[in-house]
Order: sequence, then structure tokens, then C-alpha cells
Amino acid sequence: MRKKFLLWLLFFMMVAFIAAFYVSYTIQSRQAYNNAEKLIFLKINDVIKQISINNKNLDDIRWESDTNALAKARAFAWMLEKDPGLVNNYEELEKIRKLLDVDEMHITDGEGILISGTVKEYYNYRFAADKQSAAFLPAIKDKTFELAQDPQPKGINGEIFQYVGVARKDADGIVQIGYRPEKLANAMEVADIKNLAPGFRVGNSGSVIIATKTGVIVSAADKNFIAKTIYEFCHGYDPKGNSGSFIRDTYDGKSLIAYKEAGDYIILGKLPADEMYLSRNSTTTVMILFNILLFSLIFFLVARLVQTVVIDGIFAVNKSLAEITQGNLNEKVEVNTSEEFQALSYGINSMVEALKDSIKEAAARIDDELAFARAIQLSALPNHFPAFPEKSEIEIFADMYPAKEVGGDFYDFFFIGEDKLVVVIADVSGKGIPAAMFMMISKTLIKNFALSGISPAEVFFNANQSLCENNDAGMFVTAFMGLLDCKTGILRYVNAGHNPPLIKNADGTAAWLPTKPGLVLAGMEGVTYVEQEIKLQPGDMLFLYTDGVTEACNHALELYTDHRLLEELNHYTPEMQSTAAGIVQYILQTVQSFADGAEQADDITILCVKYQGYF
Repeated sequence: MRKKFLLWLLFFMMVAFIAAFYVSYTIQSRQAYNNAEKLIFLKINDVIKQISINNKNLDDIRWESDTNALAKARAFAWMLEKDPGLVNNYEELEKIRKLLDVDEMHITDGEGILISGTVKEYYNYRFAADKQSAAFLPAIKDKTFELAQDPQPKGINGEIFQYVGVARKDADGIVQIGYRPEKLANAMEVADIKNLAPGFRVGNSGSVIIATKTGVIVSAADKNFIAKTIYEFCHGYDPKGNSGSFIRDTYDGKSLIAYKEAGDYIILGKLPADEMYLSRNSTTTVMILFNILLFSLIFFLVARLVQTVVIDGIFAVNKSLAEITQGNLNEKVEVNTSEEFQALSYGINSMVEALKDSIKEAAARIDDELAFARAIQLSALPNHFPAFPEKSEIEIFADMYPAKEVGGDFYDFFFIGEDKLVVVIADVSGKGIPAAMFMMISKTLIKNFALSGISPAEVFFNANQSLCENNDAGMFVTAFMGLLDCKTGILRYVNAGHNPPLIKNADGTAAWLPTKPGLVLAGMEGVTYVEQEIKLQPGDMLFLYTDGVTEACNHALELYTDHRLLEELNHYTPEMQSTAAGIVQYILQTVQSFADGAEQADDITILCVKYQGYF
């Protein structure tokens, strides 16, 4: 009877085991499919978000480029109105072109015929002769007309160019500037859709492809599929509907493929079936072995074996899982007391490695976005020195020691006319891409208003009004602007909550510039700013900086401080190297020496102007 009972017990346990295995296998297969489908759609949504981010970045760059170019065109029209004789003065037009930093400038008469400019071989060209140039003809009749064209071939010689034009103010006609849009072209290359798919991976071995709505693949990790169709990629199958998923043989075996339409594209994600069912297979193996072990334990009543093989192993796994859940992703599950736990350890370790890879991918994407924002920020700052070699009356130098994270520091300098130098230094609140974009807007507004010829106080008033509009993020800017008359040495300046500058006198002494701090820009509408004035003597230096200098921190968490800055400037004697570049590099060296390798939380930005006197 005992033998018969054991046989029936063995039979029922086998039936129960097979039934449990079948149900579990079916559920886990479906769960593995659903999880893999969710994973692929998460990656697809990441791709869609990245496409949106790239498009927005391109739009922002295009807006800044067009705004800056229109400001230059208006400034050129204003100069022409003030001095109509510029029409026949090629040398002065060439100076203005260099001042505005453009490649071409053109002036037409009331018939749309090019009568003057910086490219003599274009003279007598009729704007109506080509669709590209004819787009500016409304400016002859409409004095408010302004146009910033898309980059396109010239009507004259087919070269890719971008033109911006406004109506002449002194007479009927068109004022036009042109430039080669290298910056916009470089940004378009960075955001090109063909470079997007290789940056994304689904799981350990899956990938993403991007195709047009017609089914032509435009981006894929495997470049051999570029220009092929989804039909070819899926071995004779075309997906139907806006989104969905299916299992299909591909070039590297059976895979789960999910797809989703997004604008003009179809995004597909692929995960090999072997990887999709890895967790199911591991669990199935564990389940089989565990049931066999359980059968043996029940059948032979080996209590000690249960303790050493099962319970101790579970405790070891749970201990490692507790370390992992607390954030220690370097923890390894190494339970080798049985094959079941070896498989379980392998599955958990594989899952943790996949999680670490996903974290690395996310960090890499964030680093790429910050690098893109840093490139935008630095490209907007003047960085060619000597800046104005033809201007013997002044010497100017600036430098920025960037922090690890993208910040909002910026500086600028430019001439208004022949003798008036504008210098600006500012610091935008916050970090990251929003601060970088707000910096670009602030810099453009301040420069545009300054080039219009109004006073520094009016420049800050108008810039503040513009920045307050739609400032939902609550960002603000501390800024200082100075307008130096190089003939007289008179410096008119205004401060919007920024660190007070210093004057390094010709005799070597340094002192704080008397400054009335106003409210920060974008803080509140309707704020007026106080304009002050001081006369610089030959040899005097104006020293501007951001709080990244005085708040630089060392390993002992001590700050550099305003007092130390004043002491170092007084210590810097004319015998060392009495140049703007020399004093900037000296202060940067003292800050870096003080920090002694400690990571800085903010950009360190310095600008120095040395007044030589007018000769």
C-alpha cells in the first residue's frame, strides 16, 4: 500500500506540477510581452521627446539669430538716416559692416535697384529679377516692412546665404544685410534626425529606428538600413494604424517590434525575443527546480536540506536585494547553494546591470543637452582678442571660467559709432538650459536697445520691461552696463543689482566704483534705474566681475570674498603687466589658487577695460 500511495502521490504531484507550470508559463509569457512592449514604448516616447527638444532648440536659435539680424538691419537703416552721405562712402560702409559683424550690406533706390553697398560687383542688380530678392520689394512702399528670410541660394550667384532687410528711413528703398548662417547650420546638423536613433537602445540588445510616414528609414543604429523601408526591415510586413506591436522575424532573429506615429515620422523599437523572455525563462527554471526540490523535501523529509539550500539562500538574496533597493547598485547577488539560486542571482544581477545601463544612457543624454546649452551660451560671447586692434584709446579683455553645470553668466562689449564703447556684464538666476536661454534673450535685448542710441538707464528700463513679459519661470538678471566716451574718458553707467565694479587707477591703487544698486532686471515692471557718471584718466582700468569670483569656495568651505578681491587688485602693481589681459588672468589665477581644486558652483566671469586716453 505504501508503494501504491507513493505512486499516486507522485502522479498527483506531477499533474499539479505540470498544471502550475503551464499556467505560470502562460502568464509570464504574456507578462514578458507586456513588459517588453511597455519598455519599447517608453523608449519611443523618449525619442519623441528628444525630437521635440531638438526642434525647440533649433527654433530658439533661429529666433535669436533673426532677432539679432533684424536689430543690425534697423541699426544700419538708422545710421543711414542720420548720415545719408553713407550711400556714396564705401569705406564707411565697410567699417559699419565690420562693426555689425555681417558679410554683406546693400542699399537700393526707390525702384529696387541696388545702388550701394559693400559688394561693388552687385551694383545695379535689380531685386525684381529673382524670387529670393523680390521678397524684399514691399519695403519700398511700406516703411514698417521687415523680413528675415530662411537660408537659401542668392538670386545673383546661388550661394547659400541668409538675408535680412528693412525699409530705408531716409528715402524710398531697401536696406539689407546678409551673412552666412554657419551657427544655424551647425545646430541643424546636431539636431539632424539621422543622428538620433543610434543614441537610444532598448534593453541590452534592442534598438530604435525612425522612418518617414511613407515607410523610408531615415535613422537607425545599423546604417545599412538607412534609405530602406519598414517593409524590408520587417521581412515583408507593413505595420497598420497609428501604433501597435507584433512579433516578427528580422535580420537578427525573432523580435518584438512596437511602433508609434509622431508627427512626420514613425518610430519603431525592436527587442529580441530571447531578451524579452529572459526573465520568464529564468523564473521558469527556478520554478521547475524549486518544485523538484519541494517534492524531494516532502517525499524524503530532508529538513536540513531545506534549511541549507532554500532558507539560507533566500536570506542571502534578500540581504543583497535590501542593499540594492537602498541604492547600492554595485551589490552582487552571489548565492550558489543551488542551481535555482544561481539562476536567480544571475537574473537579479542582469536586471541590475540593465538598470545601471539605463541610468548611464539617461545621464549621457542629459550631458549632451547641457553640452548643447553650453555651446549656445559660449558662442554668443565675444572671444576674439585683441577685440578692437584699431582702437588705440582702449584695451579690453574678458574671460570666463565655467562651472560644471550650465549657468547664466554673460558679458558683452561693442561700439556705438566711432567713439562710444558699451560694456555689459550680467548673471542670470538659476542653472541649466532655462538659464542659458534666458541669458541669450537678455543679452540680445540689452544689445539691441543699446545700439538704438538711448542712454544706459533707458536701456535697462526697456530691457526690464521686455523681460518681465511672460516671465512665468520667475527668473531675473543682475547686470551692470557702462557707456565710455573714448574722447573724453567720461563713463556713464547703471547697475541693476549686480556686484559693484572696481577702478584700478593708473598709480596702482584700486577702489570700489561708487554705485547705486538698482532692482534686478525682470524683477518688476515699471522700475527706473539711476545713471551715474565718472571721468576716467589715462591708464585707469574698469574691472567688472560676477559673484562667481567673490563666492569661489575652497575645500574648507571658505569664500574668496570682496575684501580679498580688493587686496589682490591693490597687490597687482603696474610693474607686473599693466594690461587688461594681465589683470584678468592674474585675478583668475588667484581665485583658482584659493579654490585649490574645489569644484565651483557658479561661473567665474571677469571683464576689464583699460582707458589709454584719446590721441
